[in-house]
Amino acid sequence: MKTAAVAINRLSYSYAASDGRSVLALSDVSLVVEQGSFVSLLGPSGCGKSTLLYLIGGFLKQEGTAIHVDGVPVTGPGPDRGIVFQQFALFPWRTVLGNVVYGMEKQRVPRAERLDRAHKLIRDVGLAGFEASYPSQLSGGMRQRAAIARTLAVDPAILLMDEPFGALDAQTRGIMQEQLRQIWQATGKTVIFVTHDVREAVYLSQKVVVMSKRPGTIKEIIDTSFEGSEADARVQSAVEDIWQQVKLEFADAPAHA
Repeated sequence: MKTAAVAINRLSYSYAASDGRSVLALSDVSLVVEQGSFVSLLGPSGCGKSTLLYLIGGFLKQEGTAIHVDGVPVTGPGPDRGIVFQQFALFPWRTVLGNVVYGMEKQRVPRAERLDRAHKLIRDVGLAGFEASYPSQLSGGMRQRAAIARTLAVDPAILLMDEPFGALDAQTRGIMQEQLRQIWQATGKTVIFVTHDVREAVYLSQKVVVMSKRPGTIKEIIDTSFEGSEADARVQSAVEDIWQQVKLEFADAPAHA
């Protein structure tokens, strides 16, 4: 049996609404994500999938110790967890190279080592030749590649991704999905990926966690690690089955993720 990278045991989470009400976002969520696996969180807007990701990342404070990473309770952000946001979050005053080395500077990685690592990652994400470019000079897809390289540069064991391709056009999104698969296969990192796109979840993931509308619970966990000659047909079947489940949750779902 593989070791758990992330273990969540009966997690519930509430937040204060603008009118002062306490809103239950997640209810009794339990989930185990194995080391080196690729898991997608899927569900309607407002189901708490992004909230769950930020709780794992330590960006939101949980009550108690319902979330463990490598057996240690999550009490805040840490270098073992890197996050990629939908909106790139690059420093506009830094070049591609400057953005990628930033985290390593904070870790006090020796200059020669961080430059070597940064240049390799920039090549790996297809940005060779753009090291001196600023974010404003890049397309959306290129900015997201730079953001992924910056996150990978600090070598987190777990990669948390919050709809990272949601703002991209269809062609760029397809290219980025393929590059992400290659990066995951090459590095063996644990990836937890939030998306609202059923086909994207099935294509990228080994498992798809289908969540209910708010308060978010885990409705079903579906194995999507298809291989062999029948993989394409099984992918299509899984997309159709998952979509049937998800669309029931879209009815009357709240408007915020």
